[in-house]
Amino acid sequence: MAEVAELTIDEQLEKWVDATKNPLEFFKYVKILDSTSNEIIPYEMWDHLVRLITYVYNYPLVIVLKSKQVGVSWTIAAISLHWCYRTGGNVLTLSSGKDEAADLLKKSRFIYSYLPKFLQQGLESDGTFMLGFKSTHSRILALPSTKDAGIGNTGSLVVCDENEFHEYAKENYGQLKATVDAGAHMVVVSTTDKTKADSHFKTLYREAREGRNNFKPLFFGWDVVPARTQEWYDKTDKDYYLHWQFLQNYPRTEDEALSPISGNAVFDTALLSKMLERCEEPSEVRQGAINVYLRPKVGVRYMAGADIAEGGGGAASVLWIEGQEGLQRELCAVVYSRNIRPDVFAHMSVELLKEYFTPMVIGGADALGSRYLKDMVALGYPVGKIYCSDKKKEKLGYQETEYTQQADVLELDKALRGGLRIRYKPAILELMAYQWKEVKGKSQGKADVAAGSLKDIVMAMVKANFGFSKYRSAGAVTVSHFG
Repeated sequence: MAEVAELTIDEQLEKWVDATKNPLEFFKYVKILDSTSNEIIPYEMWDHLVRLITYVYNYPLVIVLKSKQVGVSWTIAAISLHWCYRTGGNVLTLSSGKDEAADLLKKSRFIYSYLPKFLQQGLESDGTFMLGFKSTHSRILALPSTKDAGIGNTGSLVVCDENEFHEYAKENYGQLKATVDAGAHMVVVSTTDKTKADSHFKTLYREAREGRNNFKPLFFGWDVVPARTQEWYDKTDKDYYLHWQFLQNYPRTEDEALSPISGNAVFDTALLSKMLERCEEPSEVRQGAINVYLRPKVGVRYMAGADIAEGGGGAASVLWIEGQEGLQRELCAVVYSRNIRPDVFAHMSVELLKEYFTPMVIGGADALGSRYLKDMVALGYPVGKIYCSDKKKEKLGYQETEYTQQADVLELDKALRGGLRIRYKPAILELMAYQWKEVKGKSQGKADVAAGSLKDIVMAMVKANFGFSKYRSAGAVTVSHFG
């Protein structure tokens, strides 16, 4: 690229058109202030930042879960500035407080001041919380996340920076969603706070990851910066007195970033982390929903738990089949779908359960669970192999209450500590989402899943576990084939 000072007027005009139309061209002229050396340096187009830029311009809703110091704030500041080359471009940035709002706008102002003269628009306003541009009638308005921050404000680009730490994140989102629905783009960016299990940001991100909202998720771990090596990671970790604070700032994975302090977890996080490392793909997948890990074998005692949903794409229907040989229990097969109707799911369940020697099935006694169990009976599954709430076998299903669910979750924890083997990753992730939550007016907390997370698999697991405790075998086999 020729030096800007050497460019003719026509060449400058051509480059102005290229830079204003193409954000990746614009970023070639961006300079930032290096926080370590305090020097003005060219913006570096790291791979993850190119992805971020591309996503923001191509998708109306983007959510970014990130590590500390990975270049996202400067990138957002430059995108906000570039958005103002559009006529009537109205950029609205929300930060946790006034200082943070001013600081983000200061980055945009810094970038603007070091652009080549031919790329600088005339400023109409230049204040602590607003930059306005004459020629395009555009502006960047920086606001703190107050209770009323989104009221009366519209934007063509809305940026929620460090959203995890916004006191009124949920209220602001609701107030600004209308402007997004009208055609604006929104990007929600944050590191996480491990002291919060159910923040608005974590809920949005979990739902985006599960495909339950329209946000496109991006995760940037500690190692996206090219200069960061394992040696850097280990050395930096030593400077933290509390290891969880280090993991909060420099997560390796999405799940590590989203998980709260291990002391709040219902299930043993160290145990689950080891299980996660040992997860494998099923040996056989059928019909896109049946995952087989261990084929049926004579001499193994099987038990099944079921949790049923409508099948409309929201909550999932799950059939969980475990086998026990000697003292060892392990997941053998799981059927999981958010789209299959209960009657079709019942048919799939009966066919699979017959392969595993028609084990006892524990399903819920709620309306959906009861209907599913009745469908199974209609398809020829023995009533004697379905758990019933009464001795006459007239009330199909396990009658659950808040008390029994709490007790069953704790019993599942015992089974996991006792060696229950699971190689199905979605199950481990659901277990990791279980947290102890405070209950108003009660001294004892409640074990429940973090907001935005699913628990359908766990609900099927606890029923299978209940079955093993309810129907204890006599003369257990002592030879294990689980390996």
